[in-house]
Amino acid sequence: MKKALALIFFLSLTGCTHNQSKALSMNSSSVNTYPQSMSNLQLCDTLYYGRSSNQTLAAIGSEFNRRGLSKSWCDTETNKLYLTKTIDWVAEQVEDKEDSEEEASAVVLPAN
Repeated sequence: MKKALALIFFLSLTGCTHNQSKALSMNSSSVNTYPQSMSNLQLCDTLYYGRSSNQTLAAIGSEFNRRGLSKSWCDTETNKLYLTKTIDWVAEQVEDKEDSEEEASAVVLPAN
């Protein structure tokens, strides 16, 4: 019964966006790490969407600019479905693996 309930909960979240999950009081805790260790969404949340942090807005803004992020990027990412983000992440992992296999394919054989 617990597994079925957990599965239903997980499947319902895959149809959510970051903003919708925040409305359900998820992802609303304080971010207490250095800006260099924050994810891009944590930077967006603390800088634009009022999520609390023990870091100054100047430090957060500096890291935000260093990464080349923008308000429009934040708006786009926070409105993406979690399912879409997961699919994008998996596609990126597969692409990275293929790239690393191509680079490692050169094999030097010993001379006879």
